[in-house]
Parts: sequence; structure tokens; C-alpha cells
Amino acid sequence: MFKKEKKYLKIKIIASSILAIALGVASYIYIPKIFQKQQTVSTYQFSRPDSRPNVIKGKIVTLKRLQPSYFGNYFKMFNYPKTVKPLFFKEKVGFPEIKRYLENNLRREADNKIFLYMIFDNNDKKLIGSTEIRKYNPRDNGQFGIWLSPKYWGGGRAQEAFKLISDEYFRIKKADKFIAHVEMWNLRSYYALKKCGFKLIKTLHYDNQPSRYLLEYDNPNKS
Repeated sequence: MFKKEKKYLKIKIIASSILAIALGVASYIYIPKIFQKQQTVSTYQFSRPDSRPNVIKGKIVTLKRLQPSYFGNYFKMFNYPKTVKPLFFKEKVGFPEIKRYLENNLRREADNKIFLYMIFDNNDKKLIGSTEIRKYNPRDNGQFGIWLSPKYWGGGRAQEAFKLISDEYFRIKKADKFIAHVEMWNLRSYYALKKCGFKLIKTLHYDNQPSRYLLEYDNPNKS
């Protein structure tokens, strides 16, 4: 009797060991795949506030509408002092702050309050900046905005990104013009906008903020 129980116990231990190994192998093979699928598959769907395209292809850059998979690359390219300072952010911006900012922009896009695109370099395919035209608000600091990573300054990228977004904006919105604000110390941005065709309208002076140039860009196809 004792020998039978001992034999049964030995068989049980062997069976348990085999089962444990099998489960271990299964978890090694399948769990990472399941986890990876959950990480990469997004439930995000493009909002359709109007007929704006998802992609606008140019010769030097391509514009793509914002989606959550771009958040990490946006953060990596954004965090340069030369980029952050003109955009009214503090000197160093953390990823949680960028994530909240971009999620808010997705909501604003769904509400038709912003015409927003990420800028990709056609040579290395990297996200290098963003550009937007906001819905007019007299309390906002202008409608048009753009930034490029300093690594990609020059070469006509900003000018082409501006042309791509402005042409599409006027086509869809049927607007006559839009405006931009530039702080008076930021001469680089000021002359870049002038090169794009903006006209200086006036300077704006505030008690508690730096003075700014107010510029205006007219729809070149308006009658």
C-alpha cells in the first residue's frame, strides 16, 4: 500500500512539473504578444470636424494630423530652449505636460477650434515640428503658430509647411485671412512670417506682457 501511494505521489509530482513548464512556455510565447498588442493598438479615431485630409504631401515636408502615437516623438523634438521660449512655455517641459497639451489639442480639433498638423521631414521621415491655425479668439495670442526643431531650421521647411497648411485652411474654411502674434524680441520668427507673406498691421503693448507684432495673412485666392 505504501509503495502504491509513493508511486502515485511521484506521478503527481511529475505531472505537476510538466504542467508548470507548459504554462511557463505558453506565458512566454503568448503573454508578451497580448501585451504588445494592447500597447500598439489604439482606440483613437480621427475626428471629422470638416473635410481636412489626414496627410498633405509637399516636396520637402509632409503634414500629418495629430494622433497619440506621435506624442513621444513630439516631446523628444520639442524640448529645446530655442523652441520652447517663443511658444510661451517654461524652459523645460515634462512629458506629462506635453501629453495634456496634445490631448487638449485633439479635443479642440474635434470641436473645430483648431486646424492642426504635425510636420515630418521627407528625407528622414521624422516628426520635426507642428503647425496650426486656431479659430479666431480676440483673447488669444494670434491664430497661426509653427515650430520646428532647431536641427531642421533652414532649407525652406517652415515656408513649405506654412504654404501647405494655409492653402488647405483657405480651401476648407473659405476664410479671407488669419493673423499671427510675434513678440518683438523674436525677430527670427517675425522675418520668417514676413517671408511667408504676412503683413505687419500694428504693435500691441501690454502692462504685464512683452509687446508683440500683430501680422495678417490674406487669402491669395480671395476675389
